[in-house]
Amino acid sequence: MANLEDWIIDQGLHGSDMASLLSGVAERLVGEGIPLVRAYIALPTVNPMIRVYTHLWTRSAGTVVEGVSHERNADAFEVSPFAYMMRTEQENCHWRLNGADAGLFGVFEDVRALGGTDYLARLISFGNTTAPDLRGVGAAFSTSRPEGFRPEEIARIDALLPLLGLAAYRMTLFDLTVTMLDTYVGFSAGRRVLSGAIRRGSGTTIEAALLFADLRGFTTLADTAGLDLIARLDRHLEAMADPVAEQGGEVLKFLGDGLLAAFPITEERSHESACAAAIRAAQVAFERNEAVNREYETPLALDIALHCGDVFYGNIGAAGRLDFTVIGPAVNEASRMEALCSALDCAIILSDRVASVSPVPVRPLGSHRLRGIAAERELFTLADVSVWTA
Repeated sequence: MANLEDWIIDQGLHGSDMASLLSGVAERLVGEGIPLVRAYIALPTVNPMIRVYTHLWTRSAGTVVEGVSHERNADAFEVSPFAYMMRTEQENCHWRLNGADAGLFGVFEDVRALGGTDYLARLISFGNTTAPDLRGVGAAFSTSRPEGFRPEEIARIDALLPLLGLAAYRMTLFDLTVTMLDTYVGFSAGRRVLSGAIRRGSGTTIEAALLFADLRGFTTLADTAGLDLIARLDRHLEAMADPVAEQGGEVLKFLGDGLLAAFPITEERSHESACAAAIRAAQVAFERNEAVNREYETPLALDIALHCGDVFYGNIGAAGRLDFTVIGPAVNEASRMEALCSALDCAIILSDRVASVSPVPVRPLGSHRLRGIAAERELFTLADVSVWTA
């Protein structure tokens, strides 16, 4: 095999990203004497935020990667060369940019601005029925030669595309796996699964600050609200979850109209630091939840309990359906504490282990018995909690 084929295969087996793959292919083709000015690859993905990743190589800028959201430029694809090829069931197209086709697609103006004289477009189908949204790769190449690509140069590019498609497919599936685990399991848990922590019952005991949050009044509202309730719930959950991530914590589970999050205590993050991060996350979550409430007639108050203790962090469930989460007495106590928010008319409750290291003033709520726990617990709240009380 020629050196470029060997290099693409090596990238397919060991490479880490599409940007390096595209840059390497484009620069090596230029080294072979093909005067490329532009190379482009579009890869659809299965991602709740991103519809497609575009990779654009130019001589001046190298490769630039952009994630295109589902909402942005929703109609742009429909007027692109690739949409035209899909509608007309063509996998191979070649347009000259100095003739009748010059104004056919808006992207042609961008190519001409780079000195391009033609647009060689190819569709590479993955043909994967189990993941229909991963339809394949759209690739385009342009040259600066006045007469465009020569036939032998087109043949050279076409000979490389199956290998390029295979390498892209492997990278796409790996990225998809990581993204899905991050999205549906969580960053830390997802990395543990990828590292082989997949057996039921496997896990470890960790110490963590826990944040248990719940919307007060959501159940009543759900009985009367329309279909826009899910959209509103998403906004409230985002108000809770984003501050957790911003403070270095991780949402372990969404619980209907609430969530459970953890801030692990490690050698790098002390007990005091983890609890302070949980408190800061709670404060920001209250502020953002109130911002959401201001847009609706019926407000939904947020209740939060903060506790700290040892938890088992690992795989739990049935043989064919596992959940990577935390369990243990500390989790149960955090849940029971949150349940007291309404009775105490207090939006945030802290255990003594969290309150004792709080970076902001706290005030005592007295001793209270938690359901299912024999001994009473000293509970606290933040000194300025009244601004969040329902």
